[in-house]
Amino acid sequence: MVISIMFKDKNKVFKGKTYDFILNKEETIPEKGSIIHLMTSNYDYKFYGTRVKVVDVKETSQTATEEVRFILSSLED
Repeated sequence: MVISIMFKDKNKVFKGKTYDFILNKEETIPEKGSIIHLMTSNYDYKFYGTRVKVVDVKETSQTATEEVRFILSSLED
């Protein structure tokens, strides 16, 4: 499975370009709209632990090349 994510701006508004990542086979599939932290397959945080939003879940992607894991999160500090 492939997830498409979007980053937030300083006002915690998700906008801009989407990025596709291959979801590790051991991970559950997140729901669209979920706020998550992405990690590498070795459980190292990606993007310094920045929270991202899942905007789409799909079978394949032409641009996804990196496999990731995730932790569910929220926008609450």
